[in-house]
Amino acid sequence: MKQKNLILIAVAVGCGLVAAFLTTQLGAGQKKVDDSLEVPVAAKDLAVGTKLTKEELKNYITYKKISKDSLPTEFASSEEQLADKRLVRTIRAGETFNPADLTTNAPITPPPGFNVMTFGMTPEKGVAGFAGPGSKVDVLATIRLRKQDKAVVLPILIDMLVLAIDTSTQYTPQGAFPNLSMVSMAVNNKQAAILHASLSRGADLRLILRNNDKPPVYDHIPTEEEIWAALADENKGGGRDGATEGSPENNKGPQTVKLPVPTEDLKAGTRLTTDLLAQKFKNVDFLTPAPTAAVQNLKEHLGEYLQRDLVADQFVPKNALGDKPPTEPTKPAPPDVAGQKEGPPQEPVKPVKPKEKVDPPVYFDTTVTGPNGVKKYRYQVMKDGSYRYLGELKDDGSLDPNATPGGKDTPPAPQPDNGGKKPERVIKA
Repeated sequence: MKQKNLILIAVAVGCGLVAAFLTTQLGAGQKKVDDSLEVPVAAKDLAVGTKLTKEELKNYITYKKISKDSLPTEFASSEEQLADKRLVRTIRAGETFNPADLTTNAPITPPPGFNVMTFGMTPEKGVAGFAGPGSKVDVLATIRLRKQDKAVVLPILIDMLVLAIDTSTQYTPQGAFPNLSMVSMAVNNKQAAILHASLSRGADLRLILRNNDKPPVYDHIPTEEEIWAALADENKGGGRDGATEGSPENNKGPQTVKLPVPTEDLKAGTRLTTDLLAQKFKNVDFLTPAPTAAVQNLKEHLGEYLQRDLVADQFVPKNALGDKPPTEPTKPAPPDVAGQKEGPPQEPVKPVKPKEKVDPPVYFDTTVTGPNGVKKYRYQVMKDGSYRYLGELKDDGSLDPNATPGGKDTPPAPQPDNGGKKPERVIKA
């Protein structure tokens, strides 16, 4: 009986050992497999242009275990892929290195006379990352005009060189995605001022990637004056807005400014007095913008003298006024008759006047589009560089005798340098 019990005990112990062994093996088989990889990541924020030299590489990188599901599609897996490379974008601390963000070339430097300016940008406004260093872009701005309660859209910068694109990688449970944050461009002083003013004004900026074969064509490229006018909450044209044709905004007609003009021709040396301003001058509407050389308030010049003749219905140039009367040419001194021998009086020698070369008159034609349609006007280019208004042109090119100078539809006289623009047509008679 005792022997049978010992046998049963031995069998029970053996079964227990077998069960324990099988349980251990089963637990080992269900142990989760580690699928993470140890890859180099940035040890700190690394600015665009940083060179990862072999000597300093240990200060720039560290290693981090990242699961395969969270790794981006492209990443550097060894230090050999990073050594002596330069970053073309900013890398954040803990971020992997994308081979596309590494280059052996020197960073793009701005051309002579240009500097670097950086501003914030989002992927949808920055061509979704298609613009990179060396790309040419246009900057399109939407500016809200508070006074008119509408917006204008206009290209404020054309053919700009992109120097750097600052992107970062955003990790989510769904994967890794690039995130555009900064754009650096080459700008001159005027472009930098316009860009900074647009950002301060709260304009919505977007990049347009230019096609090397056929760049975008705009109906109108605004001048600097038109851009600054829009930023100053004025609408002087040059952009597209929400106003439809026939709306009150478009039926207001062209904007005008009043300038004093003489009612008759005035001679050089005439002094500006209160009575003279009241009797010999009137205010006439000119299309904006007013000529920069024109005097807008003659009362500020009371007591001054005309330095040259003024033509009726012509604005008064600033350089035509002075504190003193114009100097008269000195007369020749009488001949010294002392010591001359007496004799019959000699007939005075009549001076021979040289023949003056008469240049043919030069005319300047300009076209103005307004609410009443397209009209053409003619000016005569004077010798002193000023312009004399002659009248409106008919369809056959002749002057309209019924046109009255100085009306509301009369365009402003061109500036002597014509605003830097080529005249529409110059005719020599």
